Formats: sequence, C-alpha cells, structure tokens
Amino acid sequence: MRNIKAIFIKQLTSLVKSPIMIVQGILFLIIAAAFLFLAPPDEVKECFECIPAYVCEVCEYEAYNRFELPMPSGVGLFAVIFIGLALVGSASAQVAEDKTTTNLRFMAMADVRPWQYLIGTFAAMIVVVMVMLIFYALLGGYFGRDMLRFMSIGVFGGMVSALLGIVIGLSKMPLLATPISLILGFGPTLSDANETLANILNFTFIQQVRIGFGDLEADLSSSFLIIAANGAVILLAFLIMHRKNRFNV
Repeated sequence: MRNIKAIFIKQLTSLVKSPIMIVQGILFLIIAAAFLFLAPPDEVKECFECIPAYVCEVCEYEAYNRFELPMPSGVGLFAVIFIGLALVGSASAQVAEDKTTTNLRFMAMADVRPWQYLIGTFAAMIVVVMVMLIFYALLGGYFGRDMLRFMSIGVFGGMVSALLGIVIGLSKMPLLATPISLILGFGPTLSDANETLANILNFTFIQQVRIGFGDLEADLSSSFLIIAANGAVILLAFLIMHRKNRFNV
C-alpha cells in the first residue's frame, strides 16, 4: 500500500510539474468554447416546408435509412478527442519518462511490483481526468442528471484510455502509442461520415464514449459493457506481459 501511495503522489506531482495532458485538455476546451460561441445556431426546419407533400415522405424515408450516429455537441466531440488522444499519449509518455530517468529501474530494485505501479499511475491520471471533464461538462451546459451521465461515461472511457496508455508504455513497443492515440482521438469524429469506419470502431471504448455523449438520455448499458470489455482485454494484456510479476526493463 505504501508503494502505491508513493507512486500516486510522485505521478500526480509529475503531471502538475509537466502538465502536457492538462495543457492538451485546456487547449481542446478553449477550441470547444470558441466553436460554441462563434458557430451560428442551427436553423430549425419543419417538414411542412417541403413542397410538394410527397417530398416529405421521401425525405423521412431517406433519413430513416441513412447511416447516422448520435451527434454529440461540439464540447462533447472535443471531450472525446481529449479522452482518446491526450490520455493515451500522456499515460504512455509518463511511463516513458520513468524509463528514461531510470526511475522504473530503481522501483524494480526497490521491489515495486508492476501492478502497484499500474494502480498508482492510473489513479493519479484519473484524478486529473475527472477534474478536466468537470470543466467540459460545465462548458457544455450539462447539469444535474445529464452531468452525472456525462461524467460517468467520460470517466469510464478515460479509465480505459489511461490503462491502455500505461500498458503500451510498459510494453516493448511504446512507439505504438502515437498512431493508436491518433486513431482513437480522431477516428470517432471521422466515422460520422464513414459507415465502414464507424462499424470498425463500434467495438472500441472511444466510439462508445462518443455515442454516449451524443445521446445522454439513451440506455447506455451496452456502451458501458463494451467499454468494460475493452478494459478487460487491456488488463489481460498487462497480466500476460508481467506474468512473472516483474518489470520488463
């Protein structure tokens, strides 16, 4: 327990002293605010404006059969980018820093176990994620029940994202963090116009976060299950990597 606490304090201090993840989160927040205040309001169109009347039926049929994902607000979209892009990259970079400064080697010599390092680093990142998502929720105008659901799906997805980044950082292929974070960060946004990409990403935690942000009133149980399944797969990979309960340094 002392090892976990020490790692948690060390990593939280490191996140504050080298606030790459915090800066990225604030940057996406500022961009979301700019879009929110500068974008014109959506034009409301009523079906009865269609002339002749049968055009309405055609439009409704096409709209019903058209591929379309639940569309989150601008704030929600940038929150998805923050969760998918910033968290994976920052978590992996945090581990890479410990490797570069030989902190990880010293921890191994001090008999710190990989699972202790994982829990301490993971907890420190989630504290920052929760604080950042509160600001996203407030900017997006989510209060009460909506804020609770926004935070729930966002933090749950952020947990898997942070876990993924840490596991990649501890692996022998940490360079994978960059392409994976880019795919997770921008893939859900691009999938709105690409049904094939959307179907591929549908089984990823970040796509489920996007879907959840798009319709907070919907039943999100399937989204939580898919996110949990993603987390279980990543955790299994961590256990296989450290089956000897030793760091691979």
